[in-house]
Amino acid sequence: MPYQINDEDFRTKEDIGNRCREILARTPDGMHVAESDADFLYGLFQFHDEWADKSGVGVAAITTQMTPHGTRCFLLRRHCGAEVDISFPHSIKLIPSLRGQNRQPQRLLDFRAGARTAINQQIRAFRDRALGASSLCPVTGEPLVRGNAAVDHLAPKTFDQILYDFCLATHTNPLNVVVGSLNGVVATIDDAMLCAAWEQQHLAHA
Repeated sequence: MPYQINDEDFRTKEDIGNRCREILARTPDGMHVAESDADFLYGLFQFHDEWADKSGVGVAAITTQMTPHGTRCFLLRRHCGAEVDISFPHSIKLIPSLRGQNRQPQRLLDFRAGARTAINQQIRAFRDRALGASSLCPVTGEPLVRGNAAVDHLAPKTFDQILYDFCLATHTNPLNVVVGSLNGVVATIDDAMLCAAWEQQHLAHA
Protein backbone atom coordinates (compact mmCIF):
# COMPACT_ATOMS: atom_id res chain seq x y z
CA MET A 1 0.00 0.00 0.00
CA PRO A 2 1.37 3.47 -0.87
CA TYR A 3 0.50 5.21 2.42
CA GLN A 4 0.42 3.87 5.96
CA ILE A 5 -0.94 5.83 8.94
CA ASN A 6 -0.73 4.01 12.29
CA ASP A 7 -0.81 0.58 10.64
CA GLU A 8 -3.76 1.50 8.38
CA ASP A 9 -3.03 1.38 4.65
CA PHE A 10 -4.37 3.80 2.05
CA ARG A 11 -3.92 3.84 -1.72
CA THR A 12 -4.31 7.61 -2.13
CA LYS A 13 -4.23 10.77 -0.06
CA GLU A 14 -7.91 11.21 -0.92
CA ASP A 15 -8.60 7.91 0.87
CA ILE A 16 -6.89 9.34 3.96
CA GLY A 17 -9.07 12.44 3.71
CA ASN A 18 -12.20 10.29 3.44
CA ARG A 19 -11.17 8.44 6.61
CA CYS A 20 -10.93 11.80 8.42
CA ARG A 21 -14.30 12.97 7.11
CA GLU A 22 -15.92 9.73 8.27
CA ILE A 23 -14.57 10.31 11.79
CA LEU A 24 -15.90 13.87 11.77
CA ALA A 25 -19.31 12.68 10.57
CA ARG A 26 -19.80 10.18 13.39
CA THR A 27 -18.29 12.23 16.24
CA PRO A 28 -20.64 14.86 17.75
CA ASP A 29 -19.18 18.27 18.52
CA GLY A 30 -17.28 18.31 21.80
CA MET A 31 -17.11 14.51 22.10
CA HIS A 32 -13.87 12.53 22.14
CA VAL A 33 -13.20 10.58 18.97
CA ALA A 34 -13.21 6.78 19.35
CA GLU A 35 -10.00 5.13 20.54
CA SER A 36 -9.19 3.52 17.19
CA ASP A 37 -9.88 6.81 15.43
CA ALA A 38 -7.66 8.68 17.88
CA ASP A 39 -4.75 6.31 17.16
CA PHE A 40 -5.13 7.04 13.45
CA LEU A 41 -5.40 10.81 13.95
CA TYR A 42 -2.37 10.96 16.25
CA GLY A 43 -0.39 9.23 13.51
CA LEU A 44 -1.68 11.60 10.84
CA PHE A 45 -1.14 14.81 12.80
CA GLN A 46 2.55 14.00 13.26
CA PHE A 47 2.95 15.21 9.65
CA HIS A 48 1.53 18.66 10.50
CA ASP A 49 4.35 21.22 10.46
CA GLU A 50 2.96 22.92 13.59
CA TRP A 51 2.36 19.72 15.56
CA ALA A 52 4.92 20.57 18.25
CA ASP A 53 3.33 23.95 18.89
CA LYS A 54 -0.26 22.74 18.66
CA SER A 55 0.27 19.73 20.93
CA GLY A 56 1.98 21.93 23.54
CA VAL A 57 2.53 20.11 26.85
CA GLY A 58 0.70 17.08 25.53
CA VAL A 59 -2.67 16.10 24.08
CA ALA A 60 -5.26 14.62 26.42
CA ALA A 61 -7.90 13.96 23.75
CA ILE A 62 -9.07 14.78 20.24
CA THR A 63 -12.54 16.27 19.83
CA THR A 64 -14.57 17.99 17.08
CA GLN A 65 -16.30 21.33 16.61
CA MET A 66 -18.05 23.52 14.02
CA THR A 67 -15.94 26.34 12.58
CA PRO A 68 -17.21 29.90 11.97
CA HIS A 69 -17.23 29.01 8.26
CA GLY A 70 -19.80 26.27 8.76
CA THR A 71 -17.39 23.37 8.37
CA ARG A 72 -16.33 20.90 11.05
CA CYS A 73 -12.80 20.34 12.26
CA PHE A 74 -10.74 18.48 14.84
CA LEU A 75 -9.62 20.01 18.14
CA LEU A 76 -6.63 19.01 20.26
CA ARG A 77 -7.53 19.16 23.94
CA ARG A 78 -4.28 19.67 25.80
CA HIS A 79 -3.45 18.45 29.29
CA CYS A 80 -3.49 22.06 30.49
CA GLY A 81 -7.14 22.37 29.43
CA ALA A 82 -6.54 24.59 26.39
CA GLU A 83 -7.98 23.59 23.02
CA VAL A 84 -6.58 24.31 19.56
CA ASP A 85 -7.88 23.36 16.13
CA ILE A 86 -5.74 21.33 13.73
CA SER A 87 -6.23 20.85 9.99
CA PHE A 88 -6.33 17.31 8.65
CA PRO A 89 -6.11 18.48 4.97
CA HIS A 90 -2.89 20.34 5.81
CA SER A 91 -1.50 17.27 7.58
CA ILE A 92 -2.32 15.09 4.57
CA LYS A 93 -0.71 17.60 2.21
CA LEU A 94 2.58 17.30 4.12
CA ILE A 95 2.75 13.48 3.99
CA PRO A 96 5.86 12.65 1.90
CA SER A 97 5.08 12.06 -1.75
CA LEU A 98 4.97 8.61 -3.27
CA ARG A 99 8.07 9.38 -5.31
CA GLY A 100 10.28 9.03 -2.23
CA GLN A 101 8.45 5.95 -0.94
CA ASN A 102 8.69 4.18 -4.29
CA ARG A 103 12.45 3.99 -3.95
CA GLN A 104 11.67 0.88 -1.94
CA PRO A 105 9.91 -1.99 -3.74
CA GLN A 106 6.16 -2.06 -3.06
CA ARG A 107 6.40 -5.69 -1.95
CA LEU A 108 8.87 -4.65 0.74
CA LEU A 109 6.56 -1.90 1.97
CA ASP A 110 3.63 -4.33 2.03
CA PHE A 111 5.68 -6.93 3.95
CA ARG A 112 6.64 -4.34 6.56
CA ALA A 113 2.99 -3.28 6.91
CA GLY A 114 1.90 -6.91 7.33
CA ALA A 115 4.55 -7.47 9.98
CA ARG A 116 3.24 -4.42 11.84
CA THR A 117 -0.28 -5.83 11.78
CA ALA A 118 0.93 -9.14 13.19
CA ILE A 119 2.26 -7.57 16.39
CA ASN A 120 -0.56 -5.09 17.03
CA GLN A 121 -1.94 -7.23 19.86
CA GLN A 122 1.48 -7.32 21.51
CA ILE A 123 1.69 -3.53 21.37
CA ARG A 124 -1.76 -3.09 22.87
CA ALA A 125 -1.05 -5.63 25.61
CA PHE A 126 2.23 -3.89 26.48
CA ARG A 127 0.45 -0.54 26.63
CA ASP A 128 -2.27 -1.89 28.92
CA ARG A 129 0.28 -3.48 31.27
CA ALA A 130 2.28 -0.26 31.40
CA LEU A 131 -0.81 1.80 32.12
CA GLY A 132 -1.75 -0.59 34.90
CA ALA A 133 1.68 -0.28 36.50
CA SER A 134 1.98 3.51 36.21
CA SER A 135 -0.95 5.74 35.34
CA LEU A 136 0.89 9.09 35.44
CA CYS A 137 3.04 10.71 32.76
CA PRO A 138 6.60 11.06 34.13
CA VAL A 139 6.99 14.41 32.31
CA THR A 140 3.69 16.24 32.86
CA GLY A 141 2.27 14.28 35.79
CA GLU A 142 -1.03 13.97 33.91
CA PRO A 143 -3.09 10.75 34.13
CA LEU A 144 -2.37 8.36 31.27
CA VAL A 145 -5.17 6.49 29.51
CA ARG A 146 -5.47 4.60 26.26
CA GLY A 147 -6.49 7.72 24.38
CA ASN A 148 -3.34 9.71 25.15
CA ALA A 149 -0.68 6.98 25.45
CA ALA A 150 1.41 5.61 22.59
CA VAL A 151 3.92 2.76 22.34
CA ASP A 152 7.08 2.67 20.26
CA HIS A 153 10.25 0.60 20.05
CA LEU A 154 13.39 1.71 21.85
CA ALA A 155 16.61 1.99 19.84
CA PRO A 156 18.68 0.06 18.99
CA LYS A 157 15.90 -2.57 18.96
CA THR A 158 13.67 -0.61 16.61
CA PHE A 159 10.84 -2.31 14.77
CA ASP A 160 12.81 -2.29 11.50
CA GLN A 161 15.91 -3.74 13.17
CA ILE A 162 13.98 -6.58 14.82
CA LEU A 163 12.24 -7.37 11.52
CA TYR A 164 15.56 -7.28 9.65
CA ASP A 165 17.17 -9.64 12.18
CA PHE A 166 14.18 -11.97 11.86
CA CYS A 167 14.53 -12.13 8.09
CA LEU A 168 18.23 -12.93 8.40
CA ALA A 169 17.68 -15.61 11.05
CA THR A 170 14.88 -17.33 9.11
CA HIS A 171 16.37 -16.78 5.63
CA THR A 172 13.21 -14.94 4.66
CA ASN A 173 13.19 -12.79 1.52
CA PRO A 174 10.48 -10.16 2.12
CA LEU A 175 9.94 -9.83 -1.62
CA ASN A 176 8.78 -13.47 -1.77
CA VAL A 177 6.30 -13.26 1.12
CA VAL A 178 2.63 -13.22 0.13
CA VAL A 179 0.91 -10.25 1.75
CA GLY A 180 -2.89 -10.16 1.87
CA SER A 181 -5.27 -7.62 3.31
CA LEU A 182 -8.01 -7.45 5.91
CA ASN A 183 -11.14 -5.80 4.52
CA GLY A 184 -8.97 -4.44 1.72
CA VAL A 185 -7.31 -2.00 4.12
CA VAL A 186 -4.99 -3.67 6.65
CA ALA A 187 -2.00 -5.60 5.31
CA THR A 188 -1.56 -9.16 6.63
CA ILE A 189 1.04 -11.91 6.20
CA ASP A 190 -0.75 -14.92 4.71
CA ASP A 191 1.81 -17.56 5.79
CA ALA A 192 0.52 -18.57 9.24
CA MET A 193 3.75 -20.34 10.29
CA LEU A 194 5.93 -17.42 9.23
CA CYS A 195 3.61 -14.99 10.96
CA ALA A 196 3.70 -17.01 14.20
CA ALA A 197 7.51 -17.20 14.08
CA TRP A 198 7.71 -13.43 13.59
CA GLU A 199 5.36 -12.81 16.52
CA GLN A 200 7.61 -14.94 18.74
CA GLN A 201 10.71 -13.09 17.54
CA HIS A 202 9.16 -9.73 18.26
CA LEU A 203 7.87 -10.82 21.66
CA ALA A 204 11.34 -12.02 22.63
CA HIS A 205 13.29 -8.98 21.49
CA ALA A 206 11.04 -5.88 21.47
